[in-house]
Amino acid sequence: MFFIPQKNSLIQNRNVLRSSGFILTLIVLSTLLGFKTMHAQGVSVTPSRIFFSTPAGQSATRQIKISNTDKAVLILNARLKDWYRDSLGNKIYAEAGSLPASNARWMRVDPLQLVLQPGETKEVTVSIQVPEQPVPVTNSMLFLSQVNERKPVTGLDASGKKVAVIIKVEVGVHLYNTLPGLGRKDLEFTTFGDNGFITDSIRQLVITIRNNGEVPTDATLRFELTNKSSGDNIRLPSRAISMLPGSVQVIPINVPARLSKGRYQAAAILDSGDGTDLKVAQKEITYE
Repeated sequence: MFFIPQKNSLIQNRNVLRSSGFILTLIVLSTLLGFKTMHAQGVSVTPSRIFFSTPAGQSATRQIKISNTDKAVLILNARLKDWYRDSLGNKIYAEAGSLPASNARWMRVDPLQLVLQPGETKEVTVSIQVPEQPVPVTNSMLFLSQVNERKPVTGLDASGKKVAVIIKVEVGVHLYNTLPGLGRKDLEFTTFGDNGFITDSIRQLVITIRNNGEVPTDATLRFELTNKSSGDNIRLPSRAISMLPGSVQVIPINVPARLSKGRYQAAAILDSGDGTDLKVAQKEITYE
């Protein structure tokens, strides 16, 4: 199974849909950011991310605990891939060891295949051997992909036709290494723009954020609009982001296209957690 690029730590369920003699492959993704444990149909994985802090020329070992919560045998194969985020925050994957900030060739995984009986829990050992002259911050992804067939789940689709759905699981665990002594976090807003009305119901603002810090950084982005005359406030759902050092992310913010006429103060608030200052970006926009 190939892992489709998406955000953050991921669990992927692959559904194969059979209907009227045709086979349609459906990809269902669950996205998890910053969680210690990942859950999907039939599997639980702890942790979802491993942060090594191993010096040049040294080695270290961590364990990943994997549980089969299904009623059938689960067989998983392990493989490593490189990844980075594009300007929209989506993960882009590449062959292991092909990207400049890769640590995939430093990693050893044991075992490479895991057989789990129903209800069974086992561990996978991940070891890192850092070279003498390493890149300061590196990353890769460990995939655990189901290879055995599962019994189809049958039912009816929206048109009433019989279907059979086969679900397979693929888990991605982030592997980072940051050299000791690095720890500074520094996310900053670089632009705050207005794309105008993109539909009859949506006006789109767009924010650009850069990670000027030394380490991979998670943050929460909050956004609100305040009517400068009445003081009425509109708060939008917060958004979690994760950025590698040196990366730039463009984040579109959809706001209502129809509001009371007047001037509004748009505010974006960036919280990178303990030990960092809140960052605020503001822009005045007008509804006519």
